[in-house]
Amino acid sequence: AEADTALHLAQDEATGHALLAVQGRMHLRATLGQLSEGFGVEVEAHSPAPRYRETISAKVEEAYRHRKQSGGAGQFADVTMTVAPLGRSEGFRFSEVVKGGAVPRNYIPSVEEGARDAMVKGPLGFPVIDVSVTLTDGKHHAVDSSDYAFRTAGRQGVKEALIKAGPVLLQPVDRVDVHIPSIYAGSMVSLISTLKGQVLGFDRDPACRGWDVFRALLPAASEEELVAGLAAATQGTAWHETRFDHYEELYGREAERISKEHAEA
Repeated sequence: AEADTALHLAQDEATGHALLAVQGRMHLRATLGQLSEGFGVEVEAHSPAPRYRETISAKVEEAYRHRKQSGGAGQFADVTMTVAPLGRSEGFRFSEVVKGGAVPRNYIPSVEEGARDAMVKGPLGFPVIDVSVTLTDGKHHAVDSSDYAFRTAGRQGVKEALIKAGPVLLQPVDRVDVHIPSIYAGSMVSLISTLKGQVLGFDRDPACRGWDVFRALLPAASEEELVAGLAAATQGTAWHETRFDHYEELYGREAERISKEHAEA
């Protein structure tokens, strides 16, 4: 990357893998060849997977009791929670409406920690977003209750609730700006439609005479196909920029396929 300023090297936060941005497939082949021939390093390269998420579609009330007795001090925690969907991009929200000290105040943060633990991986295998958890009731034991017991009850209770609450796969959708010679702009509508994207429109590129900026919303999973389509449609002259825009729900066989492939990986 120091020798080739067209390369950009970073690290994927989710997986820890090296993330290399290149100009195209030929550039990638040349870079891998240099690594192999010049440095003796064999590299396996693949496109990074889109950052899928999941959420829920229904409100569920879940009661969970964690009880364990093994000779010495036992573990006991009983919680009742309401798990409900939030609006898109609202993240995670925890609240409590416990009355009468059914769950002592010092244990409530542990229930929240357990609920957050459950958000790391949902029933479909992806991080869970846009969900609220409300602790409504519970029970404790004067001797056997602990922070650990209530954290475990919170985690397991939310996990079971997520299964019952209609999990839904969410796919990332990017906003794409394609910089393209005006003579090729007409081909973009059919290309974006083929890739299940949404055309937003286009304007003259103020920085380049004879060029347009074509704007669209496109599933992140289609970006590699976009690169190939642009190369074919514009004789390799167009280039594009992407940035995350929002998540949208994905159903049916496509969602099942993605979940299955993720589980196998």
